[in-house]
This record gives sequence, structure tokens and C-alpha cells, in this order.
Amino acid sequence: MSSAAHRDAVSTLAEKATPYFTENQVKWRNKSVSQARLALAIDQIVVHMREKGVDMATMNGLTAYRDEDGIHVTIELGTLPLLAESGGPGGTGGHRAAR
Repeated sequence: MSSAAHRDAVSTLAEKATPYFTENQVKWRNKSVSQARLALAIDQIVVHMREKGVDMATMNGLTAYRDEDGIHVTIELGTLPLLAESGGPGGTGGHRAAR
């Protein structure tokens, strides 16, 4: 991929993802995430993957992974608890236990 094509791809990804960061008031190091900051982060994570030859990398709520057709960049929306709250400790999570 040429450097111009790389810049265009990074810019397009940042443009698509910026509304999520803006609408949810996501902050990195106590500063709002702008399209320029997001583009820089995407660029850094992709360059890191190419230079190190790794298949996956994460940074600042972004995850990038290598697939057959290229590098995919995903946005971390949040986390879910490992244990379901219904049923309590040792419970069945709202499901009946088989007897």
C-alpha cells in the first residue's frame, strides 16, 4: 500500500469512528478525542503491527487484528461483567439447573 493510500485509509477510518468518541465524550489523557488524534492513534497501531509483524494490537480503546484481507480496526465499546447478576453467587443465572 502506498503512503498516500495508507493516509487515505487511516483518514477514512478516523472520520467514521470520530462520532462515537465525540457522542460518548471519550477522553484520552483527559483530552477529548478529535478526528486528528484518532487518525494518529490508528496510524500508530497499524505501523506498529507492520513493523513488529504481530497479528493483533490494542491501544486507547482500539483493537487492530490482521486477517487475510488486511488489518481490521475495531472500537472498544465497553466491558461486560464476567458473572451474570441474576442468580447471585453460585446461582444459575436465571436458568434452571438440570437434575
